[in-house]
Amino acid sequence: DDAKSGKYNWDDAKSGKDADKDIQGEAITKYSWADGKKLVSIYIELEGLDDVPDDALVVDSSETAVSLTIALVGGKKRRFAVSNLQEEIAGVKVVRKPGKNTVVLKLQKKEETPWYQLVEKAAGAGRDDDAGGGMGGMGGMGGMGGMG
Repeated sequence: DDAKSGKYNWDDAKSGKDADKDIQGEAITKYSWADGKKLVSIYIELEGLDDVPDDALVVDSSETAVSLTIALVGGKKRRFAVSNLQEEIAGVKVVRKPGKNTVVLKLQKKEETPWYQLVEKAAGAGRDDDAGGGMGGMGGMGGMGGMG
């Protein structure tokens, strides 16, 4: 019970006075994506999105990052952002799906290669952990078995 009430208290306090969040907007974490031959599509669905004017949707991108800021939806500024895209992109377009409270970010691929994931895993870190940690773990397990 204590953990629950603590969690809620922390959330309430955070949403009250977080200047960074007010400037950038509340993060949008619910989305889906699909890989196509020339485009990668990111689908963002938010209640009230159909009522947002086009000029309130601001998209920004670099070769390996994309973001969408929605000036005001449901009384809040909201922001979707992804960096470390698996491959480089040449640009992005916003396509609205009227009646579905959905926008689609169409990422133009620089090269027509398949994307198996939207975001690249941390370079090196995952591989090092797998190789080193896996081997070390096996060695330890073997030693323990021998002693028992």
